[in-house]
Amino acid sequence: MAYHCQAHAEASVPKNITPASSGYKTEIFNLVGPDGDQFDTAIGRTVSAAFDRFLNLAGQDSKTIRKRLLSGPATEGTLWQIGESREWLYHICQAHQCNVTNVALLYDEQSRRTAGRLLYRCETKWLGNPSDAERALIEREYPVKIDPDDAKFFCKKP
Repeated sequence: MAYHCQAHAEASVPKNITPASSGYKTEIFNLVGPDGDQFDTAIGRTVSAAFDRFLNLAGQDSKTIRKRLLSGPATEGTLWQIGESREWLYHICQAHQCNVTNVALLYDEQSRRTAGRLLYRCETKWLGNPSDAERALIEREYPVKIDPDDAKFFCKKP
C-alpha cells in the first residue's frame, strides 16, 4: 500500500507531555463515559463532544455504538507527533468483542480534530479523513485481527 512509505512521519513524544496536556493521558472512557473520572472536566467535555462528532460520521446509530464501545477495555492515550500536529491516540472496544467492534481514534488537542478507524461488527470505516501517516500509525499500533470464530457470531451478515 502506498501510504506505508510514510509510516515514519510520526513519532511517539511521551517526554513532550505538558501539564496542560497531561489530562489527556488516560483511558478514553475516563474522558467520554458518564462514570469517567474526568467526564465533567473541561477536557472531558471537549473530548466527549469530539468523540460523539466522530461516531456520528459513521452514519449509523452512534448512541448504540458509543454504548458498546464504553462497555469494554481501553488503552491509555499516547501522544504522537504527526507532521506538525500533536495527537493523542486512543483505543477502546466492546466488551467480549474487542476484535470485531473497536475504535482507534486520534485527537488533536489544539484543533480538536478527530480522525481514525471504526471497526463495527467486522466492518471497517475510516472517519474524519485521516492522513496516510495517521492511517499507517493506527494500522501499526492497532491492526485489525478478526478471529474466525468471532466472525461467525458477531460480524454483520449481508
